[in-house]
Amino acid sequence: MDENLAVMIVSLPLALEEFVRQRVATGQSKSADEVVCEGLRLLREQEAWKSEARKKIDEGWEEAHTTQLLTPEQVRQELADRKKVWMEHGRE
Repeated sequence: MDENLAVMIVSLPLALEEFVRQRVATGQSKSADEVVCEGLRLLREQEAWKSEARKKIDEGWEEAHTTQLLTPEQVRQELADRKKVWMEHGRE
């Protein structure tokens, strides 16, 4: 057995068990372990994304409270400047 793997017995609702079996049966996944590992990897990514989003929201909230926000005119100008650069560089 690979020393980087641990054995864990997990109970699944019947609908999830069927989903796992179906993925393996159709060849979408090599094994039930692969399905579970992929699901956990995606969950980890989602949690990291949520954490980063919360951080950005907190930063924005703090900026709002310290009046570091741009005026609508400043936003329009910044977007126009970005568009100009984008158009000049062949929309890369």
